Amino acid sequence: MTTVDLPPGDGVELRELEGHAPRRLRLRLRRRRRRPAPKANLFWRFIFPLMVAGAGIAVLLLWEAGTKAVLDSTDGEEFAIVTDPAAPGFEAFVDPTPTMLLVHTDGGQLSGVTVLSQTALDNGGTAVLLPADLFVDVAGVAATRLSEAYTAGGADAVEVLVAELFGFGFLERAELDTAQLREWMRLVEPIPFDLLDDLLHVNEAGDTEVWLARGRMDLAGEVAAQIYGFTNPGESDANRIERQLDLWVSWLDTVGRADDLAAATLSFDEGLSSFLRSLGAGTEDVSILAADVVITAEGASSFTLNASQLERLAEIARAMVPVPIAPPLSERSSVRLLNGTDDPRVLDEAMDVLINLEITIGVIGNASEFGVEKSSVTYHRPEAQADAERVAAVLRTVAILAENVDQPVDLTIVIGVDWELS
Repeated sequence: MTTVDLPPGDGVELRELEGHAPRRLRLRLRRRRRRPAPKANLFWRFIFPLMVAGAGIAVLLLWEAGTKAVLDSTDGEEFAIVTDPAAPGFEAFVDPTPTMLLVHTDGGQLSGVTVLSQTALDNGGTAVLLPADLFVDVAGVAATRLSEAYTAGGADAVEVLVAELFGFGFLERAELDTAQLREWMRLVEPIPFDLLDDLLHVNEAGDTEVWLARGRMDLAGEVAAQIYGFTNPGESDANRIERQLDLWVSWLDTVGRADDLAAATLSFDEGLSSFLRSLGAGTEDVSILAADVVITAEGASSFTLNASQLERLAEIARAMVPVPIAPPLSERSSVRLLNGTDDPRVLDEAMDVLINLEITIGVIGNASEFGVEKSSVTYHRPEAQADAERVAAVLRTVAILAENVDQPVDLTIVIGVDWELS
């Protein structure tokens, strides 16, 4: 079918064309024929516009009345949004510390775990490396090595063990196999590296030969990723995690020296990119979780944590994640923490103390008035009674039930002037 675009004309011209046009074109021309419009009814010309204008005024009046009704409470008080953090009545939701769990795999087996946190946006962070053969014994989960947990339940099982071990949950998790790690490390290759031991492999003839000789070298991303999961025949996991630590330090140092930080980490606001930028460009603390090496009767090695090492881990966890989220198996109560004094130090100190009680602080701010004489604990759901009483014991007060399922938190804690700063 041929389409013909015609300029607007009068009826005579159209009729002349219709006589010579094919049938399909004639039908199209008839639909485009212009007809004079009828005169508008008096109602539509004058009355309807007045009705539209009146409706607009009515909507405006209703909006004003509705706004006043929202601002006015039932007892005559007016609610206003308080934006000054130092003023009574200020409240704000707490953003938890950014955390990420990296589950490293090689050939379908767990090769290590990295716990990441950001101390501040693009201003540093912490990385703690865990060996794949770490034996984890925490309440509520069957004691096992991380590598065995991964084999049985994948990254989900590893996350549960690590979260319970550290005492906080993770906002993000990523599983990185050797191929994926290679792509990340390629962004900043070559990576300077000091290999302390020869890396060996068994060839097809059954002979052991050197794959990579020890010494100072510049690594391509592909080789660096291979080293991360590599173990020599019969080698302890203690040696591998030392190499992993050195790789992390070199990787982050290379990221920090990159001319284009976004290109060196990919310009995503979430995921591993954000943590690499923070740790690479800011102040980073990269370490291996201190643990004892145990050799089994079969000659296999594993890592265990003694009592002092667990205490040290708790200190590390509190320092790296000041505002945690609950681990997956936890049923911690969410808390609104309000300062009833005009001293901001009280709120900071109370947060440090109360977080250790395994509660999740979701809202912080100030009481409606300063000068509250005695600290108080109110729980809004009956199931939060145990947590409320535990907090009340620390504050030397009594937990009171004020049931309200519409509250966004389980507990409301007000710190009074009876709080003694340390």
